[in-house]
Amino acid sequence: MLLSDGTKILTRTVIWAGGLKASSLSDNVGVTPGHGGRLDVQPDFSVKDFPGVYALGDFANITGADGKPLPQLASVAEQSGKWCAKNIAAAIAGEPEQPFRYLDKGIMAMIGRNAAVAEVGEHRHELQGSIAFAAWLGVHAALLTTARAKVETFVEWGWDYFGKAHADPILDRASQIDINWNDEEEETGSGPKP
Repeated sequence: MLLSDGTKILTRTVIWAGGLKASSLSDNVGVTPGHGGRLDVQPDFSVKDFPGVYALGDFANITGADGKPLPQLASVAEQSGKWCAKNIAAAIAGEPEQPFRYLDKGIMAMIGRNAAVAEVGEHRHELQGSIAFAAWLGVHAALLTTARAKVETFVEWGWDYFGKAHADPILDRASQIDINWNDEEEETGSGPKP
């Protein structure tokens, strides 16, 4: 591999990882990007006309068994990563690579404390509120890879949930740090007394 500064890294395998959207790299690899600037891939994640080159996650347009594009979700990226690794191992061993079969586990989004939405199950049952929030926490904890990570995460989540201290806000305008977000409570007299 040759880096832009001229550094050479001797390797037989290169893995690049990123998220949220296709990197501008997809415009510069000699393959016409598809929808969203992502690379269209074969069912085994290989890039057509580029033997030994695979693309997945937010860098690739991956289709499901029905031929429809899969959403850009962490679940798709995680499953495709494991599947692609098996296909690379199969290719090295001279065995046939297998087309990807995605297992749809549903869609979840955490909005805030006790506030989440989810669609789960084959018939897309909708959940919301505290139940969806608990489901979101459970699924994300289950995806952590080590027991230590799970314990540390549960302690941190518990501290955040039950504690009164909250992290400092990350603001795009420094002037917002001076805003008293409790102005309304103080004006109505319902806020905390000094």
